[in-house]
Amino acid sequence: MGIKKNSEVNKRKYRRYFIMALSLTICLSAVSAIATKSVSDLAVSACFRELEDATVQYAADIRTDIEYDLDLLGAIADNLAKQKELASGNTKELFSMAKAGIMFDEIGLILPDGRMYAEEEACLDKLKAVSYAEEVTAGAHVSGRIADREKKGIFYLYYFVPVVKDGETQGLLCGIIDLARLEQGYEDQMEAETSFQLLEGRSGAFLIDSIHSDLGNKVNFRDRTAKKGYAMEQVMEDMEGGNSGKTAFFSRSKQEYIYCVYEPVGINDWMVILGQPENIVLGDAENIRIILRRFIVFETTVFLLYLLFVFWEIRKTFREREKELGRVQYILKIEEMLFNAARSTEHIEEALKVIAKKHSAQYAFFIIYNKNGTEKMYTWGGAAQDVKETCCKEDFPVLCSRLLSQGSIIYYDKKEMDGEGGAEYQKLRQLGISSLMSIPVDDPDHAHIGTIGVANMEQRFSSTELLDCVMLSFSMAVKNIISFREAEEMGIRDKLTGLKNRNSYQSALESYENNTDSGFFCIYVDADGLHDINNQYGHEAGDNLLKSVAKVIKEEFGDENTYRIGGDEFVAFCYALDSGQVKQKIGNAKKRIEEKGYHISVGMESMKNKPFIYEMVKQAEKNMFEAKRCYHEDMGDVQNIRGMNRKLEKTLTEKRDLDVFRSVLSSKYLGVYIVDLKIDTFRYIFIPSYFEAAAEQSGGKFSEAVKIYMETFVLEEYRQPFLKLLDYENVEKRLNSGEEAELLYRRPDGGKIMMKIYLSPEYGEGCWESIWTFEKV
Repeated sequence: MGIKKNSEVNKRKYRRYFIMALSLTICLSAVSAIATKSVSDLAVSACFRELEDATVQYAADIRTDIEYDLDLLGAIADNLAKQKELASGNTKELFSMAKAGIMFDEIGLILPDGRMYAEEEACLDKLKAVSYAEEVTAGAHVSGRIADREKKGIFYLYYFVPVVKDGETQGLLCGIIDLARLEQGYEDQMEAETSFQLLEGRSGAFLIDSIHSDLGNKVNFRDRTAKKGYAMEQVMEDMEGGNSGKTAFFSRSKQEYIYCVYEPVGINDWMVILGQPENIVLGDAENIRIILRRFIVFETTVFLLYLLFVFWEIRKTFREREKELGRVQYILKIEEMLFNAARSTEHIEEALKVIAKKHSAQYAFFIIYNKNGTEKMYTWGGAAQDVKETCCKEDFPVLCSRLLSQGSIIYYDKKEMDGEGGAEYQKLRQLGISSLMSIPVDDPDHAHIGTIGVANMEQRFSSTELLDCVMLSFSMAVKNIISFREAEEMGIRDKLTGLKNRNSYQSALESYENNTDSGFFCIYVDADGLHDINNQYGHEAGDNLLKSVAKVIKEEFGDENTYRIGGDEFVAFCYALDSGQVKQKIGNAKKRIEEKGYHISVGMESMKNKPFIYEMVKQAEKNMFEAKRCYHEDMGDVQNIRGMNRKLEKTLTEKRDLDVFRSVLSSKYLGVYIVDLKIDTFRYIFIPSYFEAAAEQSGGKFSEAVKIYMETFVLEEYRQPFLKLLDYENVEKRLNSGEEAELLYRRPDGGKIMMKIYLSPEYGEGCWESIWTFEKV
């Protein structure tokens, strides 16, 4: 879980780095875009300022020109008023001279009675387009746009000045200008790309339009597409109201946006409009924008390359971490599978399956060696059965030598093996092995205890790192298997005689409970004289007696169902056709033992007579005691016979009760001891053979026996707390204060044991006894 959590933290960290870099790129791009827009906005603002100034100036110039022309026309009118007759011969001559000094195309005179005078006949036709009565009342003024009566698309501008003589209006002097010539006059003053328009605000009729070839009307503006931030409706409203303003709209003729400023002229309702196309307005800005855009592209490209590099680095690091994580998980998985390999070899095969799949191999193998060669071979997949029968050190001396000298072997074809190993290569090929990878497995002391490998890999590997990283797990598995076997042997075997011990006996009784075979027999044996031999010749002589008796009983009745259940007592079970066969075996055993100078008392019973296992055993025991009594009687040991007779019934009863009690304890407890905390001695209610051996080795000292037991049966991390409980003085204080003295620990085979200490009911002055229990959890 910790590894997964760390991986998630790294993912989030890399994600933050990536988001930060991406955000920085976006921010810089945004800043560049904002800067580009700001430059454009500044250029537009500058353009509008220039256009506003120019528009105001042009409006003033037009107003000045109109007023000037009206003044000149007024001067002519004054000269006409001085003549005796307005329509005299000098009038046309005066008109001709006036045209040379002002911008009028033609000058004419309209009299109240409708008569008209002009230098040319064409002018007279043009004068017919106006009404004397309407125009004279307006005084000196300029007309709106007036279309030519015959020529389509030709428009004129009329200047009117009344001719007043003796306080009365005698006529109306009219100056006519062709709007096309008027436009030409102003366009010459304009910059090449600046558009100039002059229109009537209310009617919308254009007087001058440098954009279009024909003079139109402002109503055509309504369907123009205004640039964002502007509205053509507002333009229409401003012009009709004689208000100044600005706008930008898309010109169909120019095929681009036109930025315009409009200003009232002050003559009639005329509005002057100056505009510039967007390419001129943003000309300098566009250069800056191009530079900025290139910078943005460069900047974005650099950051994208940087992001790609960061992403590549992150992916590379992440893959390495994922690879490392996968390797750690692979190691942990193998370690977890092999943790209980001592209890079940299926765990080893499961681990080999994982290794084979990790290497894309057809199968994997694990060989455990003992001093004599191959002890056990575990395989998964492929040609496992074939290899099991033939693969040992003697079969492949070259490969084994290379394995130990090089630390590993990897080969995929025959060329990778020299001539010396050619025969072994052929042998492997016969077994269906085309490629092989293997490493030695060493114990903590660097002794070669096994080999692990895979065969027939689908892909090539250049190193054995995936095997190396799990080698220690297999080494520990071998150690655990050996320790478990030793512990198992100590738990079921008597160390002195090699026979199965009382624990095994109790388990056997449970398995025999459902046995109803009448040919099933119990043989109860007691080694006579053990106590006397120990006292007279020493315990070594007594041990020799027990070993001799055990050896004979095992040879006669077999090892599988023969037990040492007490100091000098043995029990054997066997199947026979009748009691005669069993008696013959008993006779052979007694004879062989007597030849060695010893004697045994034997009791026998069959399930035919006692159908329940416990009854059968007790009857056999009783028969043994009877045989023992007869033996001592024959030997003339009267006092011993009487004592035996008195104790026989009591012993049998107590022993039966104790056996029943022990049979219950054996299923729950591994040991129950009464320990004297003062002198460190003990006696037991229930003791396994391995602790009995530790007690003998310690000289009867309980604390020393526990330390010996602890070295083999307690995991290292629990040993220090274990030693603290051997401080008897501290244990007494804790128990007297009401505190519990207990420890939950693990054995190397994974089993959990709860050790508890209680004060004995007799504990007090002169008694320092305590009860120690080792309970299975």
